[in-house]
Amino acid sequence: MGLFLEAAKSWKSLLNTSYTFIIGHKKTAETIHLCFRPVDFDHLSGIHKADDIDFKLHRNTFRGEKLADAVISGKLNDGLIEKSMHWGQISDRLSDITCLEKILDSDFRIYRFNPCKLGFYSDIKANYLIYSEQYQMGIFLFIDRDHHVDYCKSIFSKDDRDYTANQTKWTMLKKIKYHNDMEEILFVSASYHEPEQ
Repeated sequence: MGLFLEAAKSWKSLLNTSYTFIIGHKKTAETIHLCFRPVDFDHLSGIHKADDIDFKLHRNTFRGEKLADAVISGKLNDGLIEKSMHWGQISDRLSDITCLEKILDSDFRIYRFNPCKLGFYSDIKANYLIYSEQYQMGIFLFIDRDHHVDYCKSIFSKDDRDYTANQTKWTMLKKIKYHNDMEEILFVSASYHEPEQ
């Protein structure tokens, strides 16, 4: 199985999963309801970087929310992407996607993200940054909000740039995973108290 196909299957398996993260900083709490949408796989996968590859299909038949299904069904030849001159960057993203559920189930650091505070230029606009050292050199996952929906905006492995630099670190207070209508509490901080009804 190629890496593109493996990542598409991993993403597809997350579509019936969501997470709630309750995070705190200086007596302030915020809640993130992270969901996984078919359309988000397109950007996360890095296929936009493979603009040097002719997939022999009209773009409308496989891009956007159709991408994961096109790869899984074989409509899109997943091996072609490996011929891109940008395959190194793309393959890192695809590997990161295959680890995503394990990352979110495990310990990670979470930050309020402000690109203006970085010591280098970045055009990433996101509300939160998750950083995990579970795999490879470390993985950055950016979470943004669209019409009250928190979603995965970008994911990639750490290189020589540290996106956690000068960002405000928040504390995980409670982490809940929902899968096929089943709720699993993954973590509750000893300092967390449920709000009074």
